[in-house]
Amino acid sequence: MQSEKTLVIGLGNPILGDDGVGWVVAREVENCLRKSDNSVEVDCLSLGGLSLMEHLVGYRHVILVDSLNTGQRPQGSVVIFNLEELVDLTHGHTSAAHDVSLKTALDMGRKLNVILPADKDILVVAIEAQHVYDFKEELSPVIAAAMLTAVQKVFELIKEINGIQYLTDCSSSAETYRV
Repeated sequence: MQSEKTLVIGLGNPILGDDGVGWVVAREVENCLRKSDNSVEVDCLSLGGLSLMEHLVGYRHVILVDSLNTGQRPQGSVVIFNLEELVDLTHGHTSAAHDVSLKTALDMGRKLNVILPADKDILVVAIEAQHVYDFKEELSPVIAAAMLTAVQKVFELIKEINGIQYLTDCSSSAETYRV
């Protein structure tokens, strides 16, 4: 049986600068949620492929938040797409060098009758970032500023999925964040 809860996962590595933006966004979403709300679960992970797929088991809707380094958009651009639309499986943390892509892992899981969300129900909020291999715990200023837009986009997606309007009192600013 699939859970009616929406799972928000911040992906990335918290010690690689802008690569940790997914974690920062997820933590901010979690901080902004009403304490009594149990329709959304939030997690932060540094994995992809099969390991990420295991965390999606039982959910109907998932929102992944991650950095994206395509070089096709200005740094700090926030884009939203579902997993069906992800053409290049090597972007972000949906794949790993010694693992399969998330899409391949999901296909394998479904063939084994694992209860997983459909690709169209796995939404990705991605922040274009270039400095994803710098050893530091702070986000660059342009990515920190985009983080607030990404948080807003996550709440818009939650509203669309759950039909719940969140009135948040997020007091964060676009200062440099520690992951």
